Amino acid sequence: MWREIGVTLGVIVVMFWNVENLFDSFDDPLKNDNEFLPGAERHWTWKRFEAKRDGIAQTIVAVADQTGELPALVGLAEVENRLVVSQLVRKTMLEDLGYGFVHRESPDERGIDVALLYRKDFFRIVAVDSLRVPGFATRDILYVCLAPESLHVFVVHLPSKRGGGRATDERRQAALQVLGRAVDSLLRIDADSRILVMGDFNDTAPRVAGLAAPPPADPPAAPGTLRYHGRWEQIDWFFASPALADSARMDVFAPPFLLEPDPSWLGTKPRRTYTGPRYNGGLSDHLPIILQLFP
Repeated sequence: MWREIGVTLGVIVVMFWNVENLFDSFDDPLKNDNEFLPGAERHWTWKRFEAKRDGIAQTIVAVADQTGELPALVGLAEVENRLVVSQLVRKTMLEDLGYGFVHRESPDERGIDVALLYRKDFFRIVAVDSLRVPGFATRDILYVCLAPESLHVFVVHLPSKRGGGRATDERRQAALQVLGRAVDSLLRIDADSRILVMGDFNDTAPRVAGLAAPPPADPPAAPGTLRYHGRWEQIDWFFASPALADSARMDVFAPPFLLEPDPSWLGTKPRRTYTGPRYNGGLSDHLPIILQLFP
């Protein structure tokens, strides 16, 4: 696979990041985006959007400092629409690095979707689909088939635990069933299918039937991707088919500029964009995860 796509360093780097409310500053009357408008309590503006957009691009590029290679694929969660993804790829330092992107609008009530960035010197798009979760409005699961060698990529953002874990578990299970059926279909056609799932599972111990979570780095760069009341939690994950999992290593990407002191619980935490209604100038309450696929 590496030879076919011209990788000379012998490794493919993949990144996933929940970028926490990457909204533009314009009102969408069909979505509940009211808190991210200039006149709302948070006073979200285009200038603040640009600062966050540029910071996300800088973080993607900074992955190469740890891995020696820019990410070939970048999955994103909590992007509002095609505009914000296009801005990220075409109006930042990513513009000259040859990234394309895939985004599809989903029925989530707040208007947040997932997206996939890909390096056009590595991959070309073969097929794209949005897998709808029936019964309630949530994020679609984004499916992208990439050539060469038919790499099947799924980007997910499962329903949150807002309202209580048990009460919302049924929704997450419904989304996992949709994902599981799609994965099973691919493996039935070809047991050696190269399948990669990435996303925010809103769960510390998720499972995807037929796939495995690649082993973590030892030691990991951070003990989790999210810190809540002083406890780190890993809720962002990669899963891969056997054809990929055995040659993969997963890690958290935790450079100092994504962190800040945690005055309430000591230690550090991800530096998010807002602390309550107060603008904090950070990028996300999640840390990114990275996957290195070795030959």
